[in-house]
Amino acid sequence: MKRRDILAALGAAPAALALPRLASAQAWPTAPIRMVVPYAAGGGIDAVARLVAKAMADDLGQSLVVDNRGGAGGMLGAELVARAAPDGYTVLFAGNPELTITPWLQKASYQPLVDFKPIELVSQSPSVIACLHSLGAATLSEALAAAKKRPGGVTVGTPGNGSPMHVAVELLRVQSGLDIVHVPYKGAGPATVALLGGEIAFALVGAPPLLPHITAGKISALAVTQPQRSPLLAQVPTIGEAAGLMKDVDFVAWYGLLTPAKAPAEAVDRLQKSAAAALAQPAVRERLQALGTDPVAMPAVPFAQRMKNESEQYRQIIQRFQIKAS
Repeated sequence: MKRRDILAALGAAPAALALPRLASAQAWPTAPIRMVVPYAAGGGIDAVARLVAKAMADDLGQSLVVDNRGGAGGMLGAELVARAAPDGYTVLFAGNPELTITPWLQKASYQPLVDFKPIELVSQSPSVIACLHSLGAATLSEALAAAKKRPGGVTVGTPGNGSPMHVAVELLRVQSGLDIVHVPYKGAGPATVALLGGEIAFALVGAPPLLPHITAGKISALAVTQPQRSPLLAQVPTIGEAAGLMKDVDFVAWYGLLTPAKAPAEAVDRLQKSAAAALAQPAVRERLQALGTDPVAMPAVPFAQRMKNESEQYRQIIQRFQIKAS
């Protein structure tokens, strides 16, 4: 090598060595983020995830790519994120079934309270006990009495075994003393269709698929299974108000953003601020309500505590009443 080439190479070395330091000084994130949704595309949680991902991408200056990984009641996608590199570039957009319920019903390869770091609880949808308007019942008590006289008795359809609504049905059976038949479907949509077709006396599902039929007068919303009324259905009483049952439990479906537990603090903090900013936008909040879910915007610490409390609540109910996944 000629002398001038050696000197040129030595001169370039400090600049080359400075490149990693310059890159590391850039604000996080410096690459697209994968948002894993543990359900198939097109469902309620998918619509919420894509809305939030778009708003967060605008704030972060990087795209959030939604990756639908359905299967095993949400556990496959959750496991994928639990085992992902903890760098903040893989996040989980999930609901309470795979985080606080299903792991008590079947063996999971991850521990929700250990393997994830909650970032932001985005929204929650009220679970609604509904019947056909043609049943002619104005209250839950009247509807239950009328259903007892129907062929097949008091049948209640839910989005499936292991859902919050399934657990609610089992608790309703015990507290009411009624001979309730739980009818699981593959999602809230099919359960709503079954109710409209008269296959079941009641549906206990999240609000989104019910809202158009409630507005159209085909379905009567009788009660929500939570301690307080929902802003989405402010005229609908809680089940405690309607029947004096399940006053201290909260059977809602919620959606939240989480990372692998060991994600760097810089990434977690930036993601939380971005999620909070997205949920503060009036247009985002209005769209969430149109999708049938109440904006919550609960930050990391109270979100983590809520997961812990709810997990223990479901553990006690599932074990006490020996609820099975199938």
